[in-house]
Amino acid sequence: MKKITAFLLTAMCAVTTACGESTAAPANAPGKTAAASAAPASGAENEPIVFAMPVTAVVEGIKQVETEINNILESRIHTVVKLEPISLADYNSQVGLMMSSGDQIDVVTVLGTFSQLISKNQLAPMNAYLEPYGAGAAQALGEKFLKAATVNGSVYAFPTLNGKAAALSIVLRKDMLEANNISLDHLTLAKNFKEYTDNLDALADVFAKLKAADPDKVMLTPLAAGNLVFPTALPGLDTLGDVYGVLGKDGATVTNFFEMDEYKTLLGYAHDWYEKGYVLQDAATTSEASNTFLSSGRTAGYFIVGEEGQAEQITTATGVDVAVVKILNPTITTTTINSLGFGIASTSKKPEAAMQFLNEMYTNADIVNLLDWGIEGVHYVKNADGTVGFPEGVDANNTTYGLNEDWLFGNQFLSYIWGEGRDTTIYGRLKANNDIAQYSPALGFTYDSAPVRNELTAAINVFNQYGPGLETGTVDPETELPKLIDALKTAGIDKIIAEKQRQLDAWKAAGN
Repeated sequence: MKKITAFLLTAMCAVTTACGESTAAPANAPGKTAAASAAPASGAENEPIVFAMPVTAVVEGIKQVETEINNILESRIHTVVKLEPISLADYNSQVGLMMSSGDQIDVVTVLGTFSQLISKNQLAPMNAYLEPYGAGAAQALGEKFLKAATVNGSVYAFPTLNGKAAALSIVLRKDMLEANNISLDHLTLAKNFKEYTDNLDALADVFAKLKAADPDKVMLTPLAAGNLVFPTALPGLDTLGDVYGVLGKDGATVTNFFEMDEYKTLLGYAHDWYEKGYVLQDAATTSEASNTFLSSGRTAGYFIVGEEGQAEQITTATGVDVAVVKILNPTITTTTINSLGFGIASTSKKPEAAMQFLNEMYTNADIVNLLDWGIEGVHYVKNADGTVGFPEGVDANNTTYGLNEDWLFGNQFLSYIWGEGRDTTIYGRLKANNDIAQYSPALGFTYDSAPVRNELTAAINVFNQYGPGLETGTVDPETELPKLIDALKTAGIDKIIAEKQRQLDAWKAAGN
């Protein structure tokens, strides 16, 4: 099943979703903490908390799933939950309206909106509830993940626990590589800009050979309109929430990304490849998805940012066998971690019970798999290899609970893998990648753009005018990049950078 949604491609700039091995265990498995079976939270017994739950599909069977979840919760934490499904596409706006109108919401999902939720005072600080009710989840997440969701000493959310070490990768059709005796073994996981451009030079040679063998096919299509991905990927880059002021190489100075020599160099690669016909000619404006081009045989591939299992996911989605090779060492930043997660609504009258429920989402495999896949025997069955799939007579068209959101709900490492024959060792690699990845020196810094909201809006409008053409190679950076830089300065990017610097300095001065 495809695990990547268009929404997340946009919200997170690059989506990392990976399914993994079946590590599910019974609810009373070793490792469950005392908090999971704590005494009932004050005032919570028999009064449901409301989980505002983003969904990607109609879920007629959600009440069945809710009942099964509550059968577990009542005996373990003496709390029940009401699952309130809200369309993923409308989630952020709908939750804001519900909270402002006084509707009950206790558990809020963070969908690329952590800093906005903080600035609007829509998330409650969680520290007071961590030790008595959330210790298991905190232990599962670890210090770095919690730090990324901490503001002024208070934890405001539990990030989704999954593979975060997403790396820039090249996707290419295996049949084209094999037909032309081309290997990608010489590509490396670049740790500096020189190694990165060495990879791009090597890919340029690959594109030249493939183009010569198949002149009617393009080598690269954008992941989304105007986005070839690789021009904005730099070793160690932390955008500090957005690209309008990024963390400099010294780890302390906020820098204008668009004035960096590296950015201009990468735009040069894009323009050269566009001129040679490697890049789709309407890459700046097309609305077609990259996988559509791949499945219809019109492209050799594209760049993505992702974790383990990407080749398998793309092949499943398109029917095309692909090679996926990581070419840039990943950097885990604050927004990499806190872009997805769960918090307690500031308006909740049952924060203790909400924390107990969240603790179950990160420690209880039965709860995780009910949220992910529904009810065993009704919505899924276990396969002999430990994976899960549809029961006989059920498919994606008639299932009553087909969310495909194992990438979201709490601790993905407790989820079953969907699809017989899938790699059941992937979670070990995902965990290892999290451990060995480079973490930004500004991990935990959350930028509040409210003081420069007008300037940021103007800067985004400027980029939307110039960026797609530059970053797909459609226009010449020698002439167009200076125009972008000048227009951004007129829009107020220097003020944005100064405000980011002020906030970063204050954060560091506070001992972070």
